[in-house]
Amino acid sequence: MRLFYKITLFSLALSALSSLHADTFAADCITINHDFSAMLNAKEQGSFRFSTPSNTTAFSYNAQAPFSEYISASKAYIKARNPQASRPCPIMTPVTAIEASSTQKRIVADLIAPFELRQANNNKAILLIHGLTDSPYLFHDLAGYFFEQGFNVRTLLLPGHGTAPADLIDVTYQQWQQAAAYGINRTLADFEQVYLGGFSTGGALIFDHLMQQQTVSDKIKGLLMWSPASQAKSQQAWLAKYVAKIPFVDWLDKDADSDFAKYESFSFNAAGQVNSLMQRLDVTPPTHLIGHDIPLLLIASEADQTINTNASLTLANFWHKTSGRKTANKDEVIYYGQAKNAKKTLNDTIKLTVPQCDETSLCAAVKDIAHTSPTNSPQNAHYGVQGQYRNCGHYLSDDKQYKACKTNAQVNVGEVTKDNIERFSPIKRLTYNPYYEQMLKSIGDFLH
Repeated sequence: MRLFYKITLFSLALSALSSLHADTFAADCITINHDFSAMLNAKEQGSFRFSTPSNTTAFSYNAQAPFSEYISASKAYIKARNPQASRPCPIMTPVTAIEASSTQKRIVADLIAPFELRQANNNKAILLIHGLTDSPYLFHDLAGYFFEQGFNVRTLLLPGHGTAPADLIDVTYQQWQQAAAYGINRTLADFEQVYLGGFSTGGALIFDHLMQQQTVSDKIKGLLMWSPASQAKSQQAWLAKYVAKIPFVDWLDKDADSDFAKYESFSFNAAGQVNSLMQRLDVTPPTHLIGHDIPLLLIASEADQTINTNASLTLANFWHKTSGRKTANKDEVIYYGQAKNAKKTLNDTIKLTVPQCDETSLCAAVKDIAHTSPTNSPQNAHYGVQGQYRNCGHYLSDDKQYKACKTNAQVNVGEVTKDNIERFSPIKRLTYNPYYEQMLKSIGDFLH
C-alpha cells in the first residue's frame, strides 16, 4: 500500500510539473501574490504541494563535515526538488545585502536555503533554527542584526523543508533532532562562544537537545526562543500521528503554497511529529529533563493560536529554577499580552517585559500578536507591512472570506483567534512584529 502511494505521489508530481511548463514562473515570488486565479488553481491542483522527482540525496549530517559542505548540499537539494526553486525572487533582505547578491538574478532557492554570515574571526556565533513548515528566510531580518553585533551567523534547514509540503508526509522528528545535533555540535566545534536561537519547532529542538544531557558545553552562552513549541494550542493535536497512519489521509490543510518561504499546505504527519517532539519537553514532576546554567530569553504571545503559551512559561520556570544556576538573574521573558496573565504562571524572579502600545504606533492597528510574527521586521520585503504576501489559511473552508482576505484592498491584521475572526473579518494573520525595534533592544541588553 505504501509503495502504491509513493508511485501515486510520483505521478501527481510529474503531472503538476507538466502543467506548469507552458507558463512556468510567469510571475515572480512577489507578483504571484497578485494573481488570485493562479493561486486558486494552485490550491485546487496542488501544483506546488509535491516535490520534483530527483536522485539528489540529502545531506548525511556527518559530524565531521564542514558547515560549508552542509550549505552546498542543502542548496543542491532545494534546487533539485523544489518546484519553485528557480522562480525569480527580486527581494532584498539584510542577508542578501551582506552577501551582495544581484537583485535581478536572485531566485527562490537563494532565499530559503540555509546560510552562513562570517566575520573575520571565530570569537562568537549564533545558530538559528526555524519552525515547522518554515525555512531559513524566517531569520533574514534577525541574522542581519546579529551580524551587526559582531556574530558569525548560521541557520539550519530542517529535513522535509525547503522543497514541497509533501516531503513532510514521511519525515520524523528524529531526523530533525539529527539536523539540530549536527548544527549545534558543528558550531560548538568551530567557535569560542555560541548562542542558540530557535523559533517554534526550532526552539523545541534546542531545548530537547540540551535537556536530555547531564552536562553541556560551557561554550553555550545564551538561548533565544521565539514562540517555542512546548504544547499545542489544540487539545486534539495528539490525534494527528494516528490519523497520519490511515492510508491516503495525508492532509490537514491544502492551500496554494504561494508563499515561497513557508509551506501553506499541512500534513497530519507533520502535526504528529512536532507533537511527539513537544511531549518530550513535559516538565511535569517527576521528569528526567535537565536544565543548565545558560541564560534564557523567551519571546511569546498570550494570543498565540499555535502554541499554548502557558506551557512555554512553565518550561521557562523549570529552566530558571534549575539548581545551582549562577546566571538565573539574566533570564527574561518578553510577553505580548497582559502582565497579570503572565504572572499567573511565570515565576516572579524571572524578569518580565511587556511592551506597551502607543495609539500612534504600528501596533495600534494589530489585533493581537500572532505565533507567526515575532522574528520578522515590519520592513520585511515579503512578510512586512508593505509585503505582498497575505496569510489567509484560516479561511480555507470559506471560499468567499479566503478571496476577500487575499484580494481586498484593506484587511485587518492580527492573530486568528476565534474572537478576532468573528469581529474583524476579513483578517490576515500577522507576519511581522510591530514591536520589533523594542525586541532588538531587549536582545541587545541580553547579549551584552
